[in-house]
Amino acid sequence: MTETRRITFQGSDPLARTLTQMLEKEGVTVQVTRSKPATTEHQDSPARAGDLPATLMASGTLKDIQKGVRKFRMRFPGAAKVIIDDEPDLSRGPIFHRGRLG
Repeated sequence: MTETRRITFQGSDPLARTLTQMLEKEGVTVQVTRSKPATTEHQDSPARAGDLPATLMASGTLKDIQKGVRKFRMRFPGAAKVIIDDEPDLSRGPIFHRGRLG
């Protein structure tokens, strides 16, 4: 089933293009919108020089969207922040449960 998911990206232009290509290789259609970061005097976690936020609208099966993002994260660990909206943020690592489930 085809659906559209918004992907929030924080990283360089070349990495945004690479993510787009990896998603397209999985059969996902991608539209990228770049925006300028908010300017403030003090930032808790300053972005690296050249990093700009972007929004990617990805249309395809959820499985293919997740697969493209997973491949990108494995190939470029820590190089950019990539979050699929409505999905848990796994940037801190996998979620582990203690004890028995269910």
